[in-house]
Amino acid sequence: MKKTLLVASIVAAFGLATPAMAQEKPATDVVSKMFIWWNEAFKTPGAYTPENFSKFFTPEATLVLEGRTVINGVDQWATHFQNIQSGGGDVEIVVPFKDVFETKDRVYTYHVIRSRRDGKTGCSLAAGHAELKGGKIASIVLVRHTLEAGKDPLDAQCWTD
Repeated sequence: MKKTLLVASIVAAFGLATPAMAQEKPATDVVSKMFIWWNEAFKTPGAYTPENFSKFFTPEATLVLEGRTVINGVDQWATHFQNIQSGGGDVEIVVPFKDVFETKDRVYTYHVIRSRRDGKTGCSLAAGHAELKGGKIASIVLVRHTLEAGKDPLDAQCWTD
């Protein structure tokens, strides 16, 4: 319950910070550029390698989801997403993001993650930030909320078929 309230609060805060019809910002930050690559790499078997992740990430880069560290280092980035890729279906991080802003060492994002697998679609809203070191991503911290058709209003960027 607390997690749902936290995610809802964060999503609402981002939503209030940008008008409903806000123009999407061009993808110029390192996180957007990485996810543009990531989306193409998802369609390309063998593209998720530590060397390719190293173009965007520091060697020890982490991924924290809902307060739990799930990835440590570029080898784990590669392995984690190779496993998702080999599971079949489609996954896309929508770029340009719904909202993105940068400070010196951080990029804050609010974005849609959409998927298709086994004839079903899925869609989540994600909000968080990336810590930067030397122009590369040192960590990404996200909270996500899965949108359920019939229960939640679906974002216009969600796949429906």
